[in-house]
Amino acid sequence: LKQFLPEYMLPQAFVVLDALPLTPNGKIDRKALPLPAQAPTPAAASYVTPSNDLEVTIAGIWREMLGIERVGRKDNIFDLGASSLLTVEANNRLQNALGRKIPLVSMFRYPTVEALATHLAKSVAIIDSAPSATATAEQERSNRLAAAAERRRAARAQSA
Repeated sequence: LKQFLPEYMLPQAFVVLDALPLTPNGKIDRKALPLPAQAPTPAAASYVTPSNDLEVTIAGIWREMLGIERVGRKDNIFDLGASSLLTVEANNRLQNALGRKIPLVSMFRYPTVEALATHLAKSVAIIDSAPSATATAEQERSNRLAAAAERRRAARAQSA
């Protein structure tokens, strides 16, 4: 499945059955299906503490959302039990905590605390280093006004 599906779409657990339980009319009896056993996450053995404020914020939101004891910087949110619906809620909480818009797709493209924090830090650096849209628009308007004034002067000089 890893060859064909993105990581966030992979099932968290597989249950092997000899046969599917059926209802008397031959349909699958979903209520009789066994629950998958919760295997310990491999991330629990290799816990790495979040290293900066942004990672701590992201890990804290995921810890609260998933109801688990700790979330490390290398932990994949989907391996910890997050669903797409929880990811939407976490995105909203993260936007509120950081006070800026974060595209939802970023949560899926960068599923570890470390990757998401790195991505968010880079996007802030790009925004901060780029001239603001207002400053750029004002500069363009100023250039247009100067060019128009120059054309008027040239037209007056020609007519005189």
